[in-house]
Amino acid sequence: MRVRGIVPRQPTRSPTIALSARWDTYPDRFRWIAEHGFALEYTPTPEAFDLLPRHIDPFLQAGIPVRYHGFFPGYEIGHHDSAIAERALRVHMAALEAIRGRGEQVITFHVGLHWEDPIDPDRVMENLRRLVECARDLGITVCLENLRRGPTSHPENVVAWARASGAMITLDIGHAVSCPRVQSGELTALDFLEMVADWLFEVHIYERETDRHRPPQDMTILGPIVDRLLATRCTWWTIELEDYAEALATRSLLLNYLHGKAHLLRGWACGHAIFV
Repeated sequence: MRVRGIVPRQPTRSPTIALSARWDTYPDRFRWIAEHGFALEYTPTPEAFDLLPRHIDPFLQAGIPVRYHGFFPGYEIGHHDSAIAERALRVHMAALEAIRGRGEQVITFHVGLHWEDPIDPDRVMENLRRLVECARDLGITVCLENLRRGPTSHPENVVAWARASGAMITLDIGHAVSCPRVQSGELTALDFLEMVADWLFEVHIYERETDRHRPPQDMTILGPIVDRLLATRCTWWTIELEDYAEALATRSLLLNYLHGKAHLLRGWACGHAIFV
């Protein structure tokens, strides 16, 4: 794939705004992402990590930041069955080797992607710790993402497992907004963010999850969350929307909102502005 229409980038104090892309959307979605000035959050397939250089290298050669999303359903590192968990751990380790030295050395992993899988909390902590130690030796940061349902829909679990393993946290805002405890009123999405803020390294942005990821129509829900994000170390924001028009509209909402918060951005560490 040749990357055309690259948007010039200069260091700023604004967040990097990325768009998600799975391996099986290559090359069309990848080309669109590059031409519209997004960074890339890349999801490889565990069945063919060897595709990664072909998909990613054109972005890196063009100076476009890339991070990784280790979304591997069927490979549960916290599975109660030790043989299943060990097989899953090997796949996650292989992902670390595949991304080594390519792009930003950050990858997000999950626990509980299949809600019916029996999860052993001790095995989660042990295998996540092993992943973090291996990643650290390779110069990679591992993040744990919250999900809409299951054990990582509870911020207490996400924080406890991150603390015990040394992992950082990726907050999926749509999952937090849509999880049962927020929907019931026991927590707010802002409460969820507050609980994970000290470990926060990345966010996934859309408004809610139903049968698919839904975009925001305004900043009523996302506004207070963005305000709190501006007080954290988290400067990588991935829009997780498949529809191109929805992705562009969401970025515009975020940018217009951020322009009104320019005084808060002055204290941020330098990053890349990946937007027009």
